[in-house]
Amino acid sequence: LMYLTSELEHLKAPLCLKTSRIHLVLLLVRTEGRIKIMPRSPPAADSYQQGCIRMTLENAHLWKSFHSIGTEMIITKHGRRMFPHCSVSLSGLQPFANYVIMMDMVPVDSFKYKVNEQWEVAGKAEPQPPCRTYMHPDSPATGSHWMKQSLSFLKVKLTNNTLDQHGHIILHSMHRYYPRFHVIQADSPYTIRWGPFQTFSFPETTFTAVTAYQNPKITKLKIDHNPFAKGFREGGTHSHNLQRMPSTSQSVQAEKSQASKQQSLKRGHLSAWALEQDPSESLHAEPLELHEYDYNKIQ
Repeated sequence: LMYLTSELEHLKAPLCLKTSRIHLVLLLVRTEGRIKIMPRSPPAADSYQQGCIRMTLENAHLWKSFHSIGTEMIITKHGRRMFPHCSVSLSGLQPFANYVIMMDMVPVDSFKYKVNEQWEVAGKAEPQPPCRTYMHPDSPATGSHWMKQSLSFLKVKLTNNTLDQHGHIILHSMHRYYPRFHVIQADSPYTIRWGPFQTFSFPETTFTAVTAYQNPKITKLKIDHNPFAKGFREGGTHSHNLQRMPSTSQSVQAEKSQASKQQSLKRGHLSAWALEQDPSESLHAEPLELHEYDYNKIQ
């Protein structure tokens, strides 16, 4: 303020000080009948800076393929990973400043949907559970760290269990959501409320949460592109090369399971567990780095 006051006295011109959440201060100087906007001097490394932060969605072409026919994401009681999963890249960060990267899910609108040959509004949305926010496990890290590689949110899981104790993101079936990505300049998760941040989202990542796929075209896309659905591709067997022969009862059970999956495929309502099962996952994985924040209070 002392600096701005001295500038005012020196220039003898009207001054407008605008302090926003991102701590940008503008000095308006009237010169020859024109108003020029002059940014303050470049801040020190530990000061706030309104930089040109850019976020790019990885695999955008794949997301657009799903979006063009209406993306659906499976939600289960024990939590299900997204496919496509969210992966982004960043540029324009301060190399030596620390940042916390977070992701959450927010409703697209205030409606619930149903399928009647196509998606249509079925009524008002159910009350949303508290917004759980996933913190990228590398947080906090320097800008140079975030910018040198893509940020994967592969471990994010979606659930419809409102009593979930494993930190998964809770969503309602037949409701539409989209992920938001928050870039917060902060040295630790405990100081993010006071740090400048920017929020990014991508229209092509909008999806409908479902417990079983409603659109056969979505089922086909998942099978074609999801590495964990390779057993359902044409000519696949959805089996692994075992070193020992299964017992007779196991063989019968496997045949029944396979027949059930094939029948589900024909109907277009493939089981979430059957299609997207990741053999490396357990039902009760370790709690993820999730936190509950009210971003409305921050904004």
